[in-house]
Amino acid sequence: MKVTVDGRTIEVPTGTSAIDAVFAAGLDVPYFCSQPYLSPIGACRMCLVEAGSPRKGPDGTLILDEKTGQPKIFWFPKPQASCTLMASEGMVIVSQSASVKKAQAGMMEFTLINHPLDCPTCDKGGACELQDRAYEYGYGDSRFEFDRRHADKHYNLSENVVLDQERCIHCKRCVRYFEEVPGEEVLDFIERGSYTFIDSAEEGLPSNFSGNITDICPVGALLDNVSRFRGRNWEYDHTATVCTACSVGCSITVDARNGQLERIQGRENYQVNQTWLCDGGRFGHTWLRHERITTPMIREGGTRAGAWVPATWDEAIRLIRGKLGEISSKNIGLYSHADITLEEGLALERFAAQLGTDSVDHAPRYSSASTLVPPTLLEVSQADFVLVLGADVHEEAPVLALRLEEMLKGGLLPARYEHGTAIADLRMPERVVRQRHKLVVFSSKSNLLHGKAGLAAEISGASALHDLLAGSAAFADIFKSLEAAQKPIVILGAEVACLGRAVLQEAETLVQKYNAKLLVLPAASNSSGLSHLQLVPRGKGSSLQAMQVGAALVSRLEQVPADFAGFLMVHDTHLTEAATRADVFLPAVSSYEKRGTFINLEGRALTLRGAAIDAGESVDLMGVIGALGDALNLKPEIRGVRSAQREFQKRLNIDLSSLPDEGQIINWSGTSSAATFSAATSSVHSSVTTMWKPNMLRGKNVVPQQARELFVGGDD
Repeated sequence: MKVTVDGRTIEVPTGTSAIDAVFAAGLDVPYFCSQPYLSPIGACRMCLVEAGSPRKGPDGTLILDEKTGQPKIFWFPKPQASCTLMASEGMVIVSQSASVKKAQAGMMEFTLINHPLDCPTCDKGGACELQDRAYEYGYGDSRFEFDRRHADKHYNLSENVVLDQERCIHCKRCVRYFEEVPGEEVLDFIERGSYTFIDSAEEGLPSNFSGNITDICPVGALLDNVSRFRGRNWEYDHTATVCTACSVGCSITVDARNGQLERIQGRENYQVNQTWLCDGGRFGHTWLRHERITTPMIREGGTRAGAWVPATWDEAIRLIRGKLGEISSKNIGLYSHADITLEEGLALERFAAQLGTDSVDHAPRYSSASTLVPPTLLEVSQADFVLVLGADVHEEAPVLALRLEEMLKGGLLPARYEHGTAIADLRMPERVVRQRHKLVVFSSKSNLLHGKAGLAAEISGASALHDLLAGSAAFADIFKSLEAAQKPIVILGAEVACLGRAVLQEAETLVQKYNAKLLVLPAASNSSGLSHLQLVPRGKGSSLQAMQVGAALVSRLEQVPADFAGFLMVHDTHLTEAATRADVFLPAVSSYEKRGTFINLEGRALTLRGAAIDAGESVDLMGVIGALGDALNLKPEIRGVRSAQREFQKRLNIDLSSLPDEGQIINWSGTSSAATFSAATSSVHSSVTTMWKPNMLRGKNVVPQQARELFVGGDD
């Protein structure tokens, strides 16, 4: 349909809001309460415009203006909130007139009447929507000469979120967020009029996703307590990268100051996380600056009983050369955490082949990987029935739980325009009844217990699960729902995937029978990508659990077998339990400092960029492989990110160095790189992934409530 905005005629889709029509025309209108992915409510009244539409007469034809002969525009008598006004065919919108600017300036003055104006001490200073809009649309001075309203300042809503009630402008973004996104009504307005304030229930913010309100708050009322007072917004080095805390791969912005990681914020990726993050990914970064080791270390006296002393890389390489010179290259093991990049995985694969060793492994991982193409996160949100088997989605892949909440609300996603995601999509009502019958959770641990009564059951071993996969009549309701669904999806979690290849094959048979899609939640962040490389042991005693080798490189793994007596090289950021038993310590960069590619649970390639963090002499896994090559007088085939990406371009016909911001789904079919899993390694991962990883709690004075329940047995 055609709409005229300040004299510019544009075409917009039917149902577009007036505010999005203004932005589609390349113009601007201020707003505070509207937010992409939330319902529009017209609470702040800042987005006022003049608007009018043509009308039809009794005969069904448009009423014409007698003077011009053109359709006559019937104007609303007062300025309208453009976020709740639907544009219509022939509508005329005026956003730049003197009367509109006066109305917007008046609303700005009203908003600022009780605002404390403490910008010099506010963490939001320099990135505050109220500051920007006051400068652009305000009068520039205040006529208010009385005492301002006073309320609680620096009020802890949780361990990680602080509320300053004086700064709140009652836009209701945070209240609507909890109601509409995670579906947890934990915040609300209390009292009325000038006494109105926002507060939570007595238990605080019992959510895995509470930190998102600090991103969407347009002022400094809700602040990240982890990064508060760590720096001003203009002092940060902002790096757009990807979170590798789990397999979802949320887009994030890493903020560093003076070489220290200070803050993580959500970054929009419509395909993956929209703009949301889990609390573990947002707040769980402080471990990096707690007692980090950034130089190589060797043992005093050359024995494992000696104390650690700092060393140069040359000294560490000389020690390694002396020890490895007595050991056959085939008797060297290479073991890494599964959060390494795709490029590091390729370098590890090639270096193991050069050594001729079968002892190469990554952990945590499952004993087998599904060959079926997984659904995308958008497909999950738009499915009409989802069966979750053995997964605690909130812990294993937290943002996936938000996609399931979207599915329960009908799979309605905001429209996208050239100016971005719809600012106010009028199809999204404030309260939507969730269709609980569309989700069934079959797990012993999940806290996502939606679905029909009696369908959730405990998994004791594989018996109950096998009955379901075998088509037992006891689960007839589930099979009827799968058969009736047009877009069914089955999600497998750690409880199922740990049971081995036979159970996975049963699940694949089930989804193929009902024309469903299968999503297996990976054991670790980049397990999906690494499963396509030859990074699994191929001989007895060559796995990480056995480690029957003369020497071993262990990268970013907390533990090694207690009986390992060989020469141990540990590559890590901290002195972990494994490092305390090592002969050489080699400093590692974290995932926040890496360049490379990450493959998420839907098979999407996402780009990692290194943040401006002072890592000293730390190196990535390719750097350590280069050092081992120097010690062994062997030149590794893959020595850098670009050389690895050139190899993947040959394998996959995709340039990993120039991926779009939203990433790209990789088609692995036809490649010869799928890992062959050994029957001897069938039980390689038996624990469920948690949102708060144990290493995230390193150095924390206050343990988050969710982590307290997981790791230390509740409030005690």
